[in-house]
Amino acid sequence: MVKEKMIKGLIFDMDGTIADTEHTHFLAWEQTLRERGVNSFTFEAFVSYVGVSNEALAHDYIVSHKLKESIEVLCNRKQRIYLDLIPQVQLLPGVEQIVRKYSERCQLGVASSSDCIELELILQNAGLRNYFEVIVGGDMVQNKKPDPEIYLQAARRLGLQPQECCAFEDSEAGVQAASRAGLFVVAVPHSLTLQHDFGHADLIFDSMDQVILPT
Repeated sequence: MVKEKMIKGLIFDMDGTIADTEHTHFLAWEQTLRERGVNSFTFEAFVSYVGVSNEALAHDYIVSHKLKESIEVLCNRKQRIYLDLIPQVQLLPGVEQIVRKYSERCQLGVASSSDCIELELILQNAGLRNYFEVIVGGDMVQNKKPDPEIYLQAARRLGLQPQECCAFEDSEAGVQAASRAGLFVVAVPHSLTLQHDFGHADLIFDSMDQVILPT
């Protein structure tokens, strides 16, 4: 087990880990698809894409509903709607306390499949932006989670080796990405990801306010 004294960096996923954004993402996708005549997009359908990139969802609906627009057009429209909704996004319980506590002795970063502009706005609105030295969004990597690229880049930008970092994740794809990159992985599932496979996580907690790093 990794000892806390060896952990020099904490790298957080955003959606469902730092902030309760999943329903907001759903609302943005629902409007985007409804504008294109797709009225069958339910929250249950959205849940199957939690932890997966926007591009994957857009691709599937373009194919299944024979939409004429590109993946890029759909994702850009969804993002514009989502950015307008960000002020209503709330931090998950325990996140602010963890950030403030561990920022005193660790470098902090974010590694999320969401675009950087979204990550920046959420952290700014929450008053936490200054605690994070590095933000790596999905628009900064070639390969999204579960590929390890985003975690490798985040660790590198922090000036640390992957094994010196601890990742916080809420989804199977995120845990796989962090584990493949060589990080110590803390999984914090929520109601939408309880059925995910967290076999690659080193520790699992029910919520962020219960997280205690190993000593």
